[in-house]
Amino acid sequence: MSLRDDLLQASRRAGEVLSATGARDRVRTSGYTRINPVKIAESDGVPVMVRPLEKLLGAYLNPEGSPGILVNSQRPIGMVHLTCAHELGHHFLGHETTADEHIDYGESASPNERAANEFAYHLLMPRWLVVHVMTKKGWGAADLRLPLVVYQLSLRLGVSYRAMVWSLKRINFLSQSDASQIVAIAPKALKEAASPDQSAPAERGDVWVLDPRDQEFVIEPRAGDRFILRLPNHAGAGYIWKMDDVASAGFSIQPVVVDPSKAIETAPVVVGGGGSIAYELQPSAAAAAAEEVQAVKLEESQPWNAASPRDTVGLRAQYETLANGLSPGSRQRHLQEAR
Repeated sequence: MSLRDDLLQASRRAGEVLSATGARDRVRTSGYTRINPVKIAESDGVPVMVRPLEKLLGAYLNPEGSPGILVNSQRPIGMVHLTCAHELGHHFLGHETTADEHIDYGESASPNERAANEFAYHLLMPRWLVVHVMTKKGWGAADLRLPLVVYQLSLRLGVSYRAMVWSLKRINFLSQSDASQIVAIAPKALKEAASPDQSAPAERGDVWVLDPRDQEFVIEPRAGDRFILRLPNHAGAGYIWKMDDVASAGFSIQPVVVDPSKAIETAPVVVGGGGSIAYELQPSAAAAAAEEVQAVKLEESQPWNAASPRDTVGLRAQYETLANGLSPGSRQRHLQEAR
């Protein structure tokens, strides 16, 4: 079998796995926007261990027909997801035990590594998922040449910015020259540009820019991420956004006050016109640690008018809590088998 055939088989296998595990249906019916490789591994009986590693990004272990996946917790979460998907590629493509110091394989890599990489890209960033998120967000082909839009797309798919750029190149949504220019931008610069006050979160946190279109989704951030919420502004007509329900949901919210000449929009909010106003949404420690979906509701109304509000925005978030040790599903399975 030729290398081209190997890569085609890997992409087809990824599609089969997405259908067989229900991952595709989860996106289409419940509002989630990313494929969870850890849950896919768990559903196939493959335990996932997350731990600090000195050099390795990850490994696929298959001693005596007992497969398992090891991933490095000391990498950004998007890289953790891609590493897990890469190791899943080795599993579903029938490869032997392998250890990976990197997964950005070029043409000189072995056929097995290139096939596992092809599987990972098609598992986490299939064309239909990219189109699904772009459609819901109102992004067109031209928007993908904006680095900030690509960064926001990468957050919703749960992958690194770099991987998102090259995935868009793979599915012919970006040209080679555009991809090469966009991928050269540092993630820190993107995070600063996504913030109206141009300040990035500490450590490996990300900056989510949300607007009313995100009501379609359940976003899956990490503790430490920052949320900039852009809402349509109709203050000239006497409308204000009521924040009463935000505190009861375990969040706080406040306007972001910046020099207008320095504020940067990632995409226009076209909901009734009149421009937009930016707020920073901050979860409490309890909200960020909760396992269930957290919901926040905001209403725009005239304070003196008892009639129905002009607009309502509801946002949903489910924090990812992947920590060192066996993944939650793997741990539960291990405990059940030990009884």
